[in-house]
Amino acid sequence: MGFPKPWPTEWPHPEDPRSQPDPDTDTQRPDEWEDEPPREIPEFRQQFSSVTWAVNHACNLRCTHCYDVVPHRRMDLSTSDALRVVDRLKDVGVTFIAFSGGEAFLRKDLLRLMEHCKNHRIRFGARSNGTLISAELAARLRALGIAVVGVSFDGATRETHDAVRGKGAFDASLSGLKALVEAGIRTQIEVVLSRQNEHEALAFIKLGELVGASEVNFSAITPHGRAINRMADALDNNLWLRLTEVLQRASRTSSVPVTPNCAFAGPCVANIEPHITCDAWLTPCYLSTHRLLNVLDAPLDLIRRFLESERLHFQDVCGRTAWTTTRPPSTELVQIRSLSPSPPPA
Repeated sequence: MGFPKPWPTEWPHPEDPRSQPDPDTDTQRPDEWEDEPPREIPEFRQQFSSVTWAVNHACNLRCTHCYDVVPHRRMDLSTSDALRVVDRLKDVGVTFIAFSGGEAFLRKDLLRLMEHCKNHRIRFGARSNGTLISAELAARLRALGIAVVGVSFDGATRETHDAVRGKGAFDASLSGLKALVEAGIRTQIEVVLSRQNEHEALAFIKLGELVGASEVNFSAITPHGRAINRMADALDNNLWLRLTEVLQRASRTSSVPVTPNCAFAGPCVANIEPHITCDAWLTPCYLSTHRLLNVLDAPLDLIRRFLESERLHFQDVCGRTAWTTTRPPSTELVQIRSLSPSPPPA
């Protein structure tokens, strides 16, 4: 599941030494931000500009690898509080918001939030399972000026996709994808690769070419949410390297851009996807449930400080060294110090 974005991501070379991080150092972060400078990161990622925002936790599907499952209770924000989140993000310099969920389009005021972004001159996109997107909704999104919509596919065929997302999901998602394309909206297919669907890696690209998608973006299953119960399907280092090489090669000849998410783009060079939960907590990225500060309550200077600089010190919080290194991964994920004045409630 990639980050819906209107800019490309470069493929690394599988033999690039940067794609083999040292697990003794790269899975750690300093206790204090000032102790160690962040690693060099690509120029286009150095300047902060964007966040993902899971505006709700409700979903009409029950995917076997859903990451949006947490061990604490959550409540969606009211419309007024959600509008205030947009205001505060504008104040700290955010210029792009990718709305997600749950299933974002289940939120009844989502288009109002998007319109509020437009009024603030904040560009916006969305991540969706695509099943609720009709031609009428796609036309409304086009009129609002949405930059991009990412539609998740876990299979390039009905059988493989529905095994993860439920019967009928493939046809509904494909219908939504086509409606977006026909409306002239930049639309990317977002793929989470695992042993369950890696045999269809090239077929996802063919699907993107057939429907006229703007991009096909690849990620890998990570140990979060329900996916913890599917770690037998996770990629190992050899499979990750092979898929990286195959997809990179395919990207050179495909008529649609084929791009990697952080799971395939070599090392986790920085926290490039600061994430906001449905109840306004900021986490390092959408693959982390560790709550750092609340966007509605924290001082703007603290939010800006994290987004502009301290985010760069959060490394490998998703457990990605399980497949990006040849060494067996640790069973413990990185522990991250909270930025909030007091620990968040349970």
